[in-house]
Amino acid sequence: MGIVEAIGLAIVQGLTEFLPVSSSGHLALGHWLFQAGSAEHTELPLSYVVMVHFGTLLAVLAHYWRDFARMLRDIVGAGSDDEGRAPAGWGRRLALLLIIATVPGAVGGLLLEDTLDKLIDIPWVVGVALLLTATALLVSERRAAQNRSERDTTFADTILVGLAQMAALVPGISRSGSCIAAGLGRGFDREWAPRFAFLMSVPVILGGTVFKLADMLSEGSTEELGLYGVCALVSAVTGYLAIRWVLNWVRKGNLRYFAAYCYVVGLVAIVVNTSGLL
Repeated sequence: MGIVEAIGLAIVQGLTEFLPVSSSGHLALGHWLFQAGSAEHTELPLSYVVMVHFGTLLAVLAHYWRDFARMLRDIVGAGSDDEGRAPAGWGRRLALLLIIATVPGAVGGLLLEDTLDKLIDIPWVVGVALLLTATALLVSERRAAQNRSERDTTFADTILVGLAQMAALVPGISRSGSCIAAGLGRGFDREWAPRFAFLMSVPVILGGTVFKLADMLSEGSTEELGLYGVCALVSAVTGYLAIRWVLNWVRKGNLRYFAAYCYVVGLVAIVVNTSGLL
């Protein structure tokens, strides 16, 4: 894997993990384009995938460190009001909501891992999934009442948003996009919907990183860890910036622009792949 492709895809991973446009889909399409001129197609190195996902994990922890500090504080029994944002003990409830939201995706990943791994190398499938992401974003923007905050979140809400996260196991369906859309669809306000979606990413990325790390070490894939470490830093920085951008765009009701982008990329991927242009 060349340094240009490694750095380029790290930027793609950092941005698209949080932009509602599907990181898995863009990594697949980006790698496919880099490989288009070669005689033999090779898969993305497992160690590379682990490292750039670890970078996006660092981005979430850096941006939402207060939420995770509050969860830890409340879990150990030192809960108190956090600048009036939530009552004492909310950190424990938030941790429970995140655990519940993670269950559907964890179960789906374990049951469907082999099938999903095959889909990532089929560009037209990624394209169709991007069209579904675009549609979900457009529909969620039309939700009339979006006035429910974190204090109003129920377990039913959490399960439904968790199912949206499970759907994002399909390459091309955006994890952040589907979760934000589901949250807005449940009436979450434009501050809480993206925040909950990004907080939900931590157990998913952490679990996936640990799981894949064991595979990576067992395969002895450590030859380019220096380069991959740089790529992790690149994905962390770009991921942090992406979080800030998405929060601003969701507040302004601009998800339709992401939807338009997903429609264009999805259609291009389908046409290029099925026509045999590449």
